[in-house]
Amino acid sequence: MLGDLLEKYQSTAVLVLSVLILFGSGISLGLGISQLKRGGASPVQYSGDVISPGENLPASTVEISFPLNINTASAEELNALPGIGPAKAAAIVSYRKQNGPFRAKEDLQQVSGIGPATFANLESFIVVK
Repeated sequence: MLGDLLEKYQSTAVLVLSVLILFGSGISLGLGISQLKRGGASPVQYSGDVISPGENLPASTVEISFPLNINTASAEELNALPGIGPAKAAAIVSYRKQNGPFRAKEDLQQVSGIGPATFANLESFIVVK
């Protein structure tokens, strides 16, 4: 009997279910937005640091243009490269201090933790000058 009713009113059933789904999504979205406004959302992580909603980015955040010269870039700038976090950025700066400037982009692979896959992701974002 229920199957017969569904066949007869299939388009109406689809419409009603669609409206219910959209309504439910709207409630979820509305609750999420209100939670953000109240500051009840979870913290957000960017570039290795954690900030809470409503908190401003640190003043030390810099604007970075690419390609990035790996011989002069600060750890903060290196941290903006894909696949490079604070530890790898510090390792690059440390390697540069101990061994002098990089002679070629590929030399970056001499830094611990930067292998061929990471380098392939970085290559178009870096230069050596």
